[in-house]
Amino acid sequence: MKTKGLKFHPKGSNKHRHLTSIYFDTPRHVLRKSGIALRVRDDGKRRVQTIQAPVPGRAGTLGQQELTAVIDSHRPTLARIPDPELVRSLSRRRCAERLHSIFTTEIDRTTLRLKTGGAEIQMAVDQGMIWVDCNGQRRGEAICEAEFELLSGDPLRMMDVVLEVCETFDATLTHLSKAERGYALARPALRPRPRKATLVSLTPDLTVGEAFRLIVSGGLKHLFGNQVPIRRGHPGAVHQSRVAMRRLRAALRAFKTLLPYDKRKAFNSEFRWFQQRLAPARDWHVFLDETVPLIAETQPDAEIHIGRLRRLARVERRRATHEAVEHLESRRYARLILQLRKWLANLEHEIPARAFNRPVTPFAKAVLRRTQRDLLRETRPLARLPGEDLHTLRKNGKKARYATEFFSPLWTGDDVKPYLKLMARLQDQLGSSNDAVVARQILWNIRPGRLDPETIRLVQDWSEERIQECIRTAQPHWRRLRKAQPFWHSSGLEAPAPSE
Repeated sequence: MKTKGLKFHPKGSNKHRHLTSIYFDTPRHVLRKSGIALRVRDDGKRRVQTIQAPVPGRAGTLGQQELTAVIDSHRPTLARIPDPELVRSLSRRRCAERLHSIFTTEIDRTTLRLKTGGAEIQMAVDQGMIWVDCNGQRRGEAICEAEFELLSGDPLRMMDVVLEVCETFDATLTHLSKAERGYALARPALRPRPRKATLVSLTPDLTVGEAFRLIVSGGLKHLFGNQVPIRRGHPGAVHQSRVAMRRLRAALRAFKTLLPYDKRKAFNSEFRWFQQRLAPARDWHVFLDETVPLIAETQPDAEIHIGRLRRLARVERRRATHEAVEHLESRRYARLILQLRKWLANLEHEIPARAFNRPVTPFAKAVLRRTQRDLLRETRPLARLPGEDLHTLRKNGKKARYATEFFSPLWTGDDVKPYLKLMARLQDQLGSSNDAVVARQILWNIRPGRLDPETIRLVQDWSEERIQECIRTAQPHWRRLRKAQPFWHSSGLEAPAPSE
């Protein structure tokens, strides 16, 4: 291994070990459902029991604690866990007598010690298999990955090392632990599936900086949660990955008065670049699963043309999804994510403490006023808007909706959910209208001769009717939204700050 700027300790400090780890849980996966992973590892010299359990982290987040103990058995000894409260909790649920092996990992690990910029880093390279025995059959999944641990020095230097390794070896990022992969192998229903964004629980006691970190962390969690299903070719994960990127861009935009201009614009541009590269896969997925069935409903006698559209869309979706996977396994994507995480880790040094540590609620009100003003600047009825202006309104609606969703937990009034639903209904109809526009556009890029003119005309006629229908449905929502009083204008409805 040769990397620029890295120095290795003498070869005698490098270690090569064969590790066998057995992961345990109850038949109903009580530990997994509690966010706990329990294993017994044998390295040929001793057996070490390790339990990973969630602990409260900064600003309402959850961290992980790792507790280890040397034991004499291949089975766990819960009494040896150095956390009395955790032992009592597991005992109350009668875990000890119900534990059994779920899966096993067989790993050859090479541990390297690196020095760079005054920091000392340990890199563990694992190669091996995860094994599951089920109904007399053995299933396996290969492992080849590198893990990094900072032993001393600046944490940012470790991020530089990971970046250099990704650039040198064309490595891809993984966001699943061995435990998560093992459980998914043991129980296929646990395999990662496309996931939607979850609401970030902001509270009024947070600072602006803490709120920004929570919102961006939520966006990254949404993005990472769709990486495995998208690599397995799941088209729905492409759409959710694009949504996650759009939400990350919305977060950068919402906090733009706080963030350095050059970094914010650079990350925004990169996420937009990836959104554009993933768009064809998403568009063909919508065309096949939503548009074609709608056309079939309105044209029941056009079975031949519908069949041609389905065959074409399947081929194009498969091709576009393959290209999307390649983009998300590229060096450019790994570089973007690692540089973003490095920037977030060093953000407090780039932003004045006065701006970073001010209360979040007044800041949120200013952001929501700004996004609402941009959205409501358009005063014409939707039916009178040219296609370009309608598209601009839809984009402004997305920006306003994401910002409103980010900050809505700061208010508890009865008008919060109705306002969010009103924005969602408007956005859904404008989105459906845009899908009808896209259905027409993607056929323009098809090689001549792949579809006959009559089939193309069928889609064009449906598209025109669908656009008008969506605009008619959206107009009442648009009218109500313009008249509605936003919940952040109401008095006395802010969520109370939690007590210390």
